[in-house]
Amino acid sequence: MTDCREEFSGSGLAQIFREDDPELWNATYECLTYRPVSYLASVLDYQLAYQRYRGGNWGDFSCVLRSNGHPVAIWSIISASSAVATDSNALGLLVMPPLFVGDCSASIRKKYSAECLRITGRIATKLGLVEWQSTSTFAARASIDDWQVTAMGLGAHCAVNHQLYVDLGMPITQIKSGFRKSFRSLVTSGERLWNVGILRATGDSDIWDEFRLLHAEVAGQVTRSLESWQMLHDNLSNNEGFLVYLRGADNRMVGGGYFVCSTDEGVYAVGAYDRNLFDKPLGHVVQFQAIKEMQLRGCCWYHIGKRVFPGDEPVPSQKEMAISYFKQGFSSHVFPSFLLTHPVTIEQS
Repeated sequence: MTDCREEFSGSGLAQIFREDDPELWNATYECLTYRPVSYLASVLDYQLAYQRYRGGNWGDFSCVLRSNGHPVAIWSIISASSAVATDSNALGLLVMPPLFVGDCSASIRKKYSAECLRITGRIATKLGLVEWQSTSTFAARASIDDWQVTAMGLGAHCAVNHQLYVDLGMPITQIKSGFRKSFRSLVTSGERLWNVGILRATGDSDIWDEFRLLHAEVAGQVTRSLESWQMLHDNLSNNEGFLVYLRGADNRMVGGGYFVCSTDEGVYAVGAYDRNLFDKPLGHVVQFQAIKEMQLRGCCWYHIGKRVFPGDEPVPSQKEMAISYFKQGFSSHVFPSFLLTHPVTIEQS
């Protein structure tokens, strides 16, 4: 693995790397005004394990940024020095902007965002790249952040994606009434057809293994290492995840969905459904039960996933179109997300 820590030196930033002080990362995370799942320490650990299983040399250079000795932001950057072809970019996973604590001044936000952009440009140069990519982070705000505004001034190119969300602050009856019309009746009939269970912190590991094996059967291959599956399971005991699963009359597991949660947000992470029962309401029931569980946990928003369209680049497959259309049937909101492509030569000027 290429050590990119030296690229932080001389940046004007005071940082402490997450791996050197994980408790400081967690404490600063709790001071954010909105806590997205993507910045949870357990999620970053999982991403590292998942990518390393797929190949390449991966390193986590995420850090807590300080001003006058006090933490003001957390910044996630996971890079690969020799990554295989993935759905990330050449630098590694998509770089995310720093997230600032609630009382951080506007001047610090602007200054630190610019410094983080410069650091990432230097890392990209060290890895021999000509460009790198970052993405915006949903933080329940209406305005574009300083990261994006500064990057665009440095010559970055912006593409718009669409993300599906459910406002969990609405009553459950209102949320259900906003589902696609055909989905409302399918949820009701599915609840009569299947026995629904939720695996939480004190859940049975045998149930988890059933889900893991169902996922491998449906996928036709093992897509995650046992280590990464165990990390997802550990999130249950940390109260950062739950599994909604369905059983038929014969008590066989026929489907399930695993969801990751922070204090403010829930995310649909992994799903597996018996291919022989695709004409039955499986995912419909799982989604509705997950929404109710997130409300019980006090989450504000549920991120279902990306909505792809025929005009997107790269052009999505028919399967991707069908999956995202299905997910849209549960959403209450479609928000833009921004994919920025940063030219290294301009970043370094």
